[in-house]
Amino acid sequence: CYKKISEHFNSKIIFLTKKTTQAKDYLNNLDFCEEVIYLDEPKKGVYNFINHLKSFFENLKKINATNCNKCFIFHPSLRFLLMAKISKIKNLWCLGYKFQNFFLSKERKIYNNFFSEAIPNDEETLEFVKKITNEKKIIFKPLESLNKNEQDTVGIIIAASGYEKRWPISNYIQIIDYLTTKSFKKFLIISGLDQSNNEEQIKNFFIKKRDVEIIFTSQKKIVHVIPLLKKCIFCIGNDTGFSHLSINYGLNTFIIYGDCPPQYYSDKIIQIDIPENIKRSKNCISSIEINDVLFKVKNFLDIRGGRVV
Repeated sequence: CYKKISEHFNSKIIFLTKKTTQAKDYLNNLDFCEEVIYLDEPKKGVYNFINHLKSFFENLKKINATNCNKCFIFHPSLRFLLMAKISKIKNLWCLGYKFQNFFLSKERKIYNNFFSEAIPNDEETLEFVKKITNEKKIIFKPLESLNKNEQDTVGIIIAASGYEKRWPISNYIQIIDYLTTKSFKKFLIISGLDQSNNEEQIKNFFIKKRDVEIIFTSQKKIVHVIPLLKKCIFCIGNDTGFSHLSINYGLNTFIIYGDCPPQYYSDKIIQIDIPENIKRSKNCISSIEINDVLFKVKNFLDIRGGRVV
């Protein structure tokens, strides 16, 4: 979607976002990105009024320093909209969600009024970009072309923002074990800082299989993980940032969905969703059986004659 905006206006984009997104690590070197600027985040709490006010004007200074004449707000926050409103930027587009709606003309938002229902998942961003660019359809394009000769690894993405998105590690171990029988010997385990114990579980299971090479990433920075991700043939993982980054590098990726419904923005997404008779909840991901995933993996490999290149 950002790439489409860049192409439409024939201009590179300056991204303003939270530091927690670590956007500099994966956006800085892309041809449509001019710069990534991290916004100041005030401490949470009702009584931090002075801190919030200071943060507001610090961010306003950062916005004005860009000297941009157009701004697109993909976040439902009223705070971000007000910052942009009182900045020097003249042309402003925003989602128009809830209280944002009162500050925008009909032509510069996608929600009609305060009571409009939220558009689910990635469709909100797609609809917004369609309106900005006046396009009927936004075609998915990978961020870059990868070197197939260097792809020799299977990505296993166990990282996730919360337990409700984490499929059991014991299941992932079975998936890796199955793939070793299909001549896959090199695996990249993409995990979070709090998952060193999960890495140990995987390491202990495969420690006697000397022909299997496993790379762990819980102690690595995103900027060091990305080159390893680009060497993957395909990935299997939770519904998390790295799985979608994998998709955006053009890798076929099995995404295991739980509390959030599947996304459809690319045919590179191989969806593994909860059974139809199960209601979405914080624990529903546990309803996805190992055989549900193995079936799709086997089918994927069979269609491509075994090893995927």
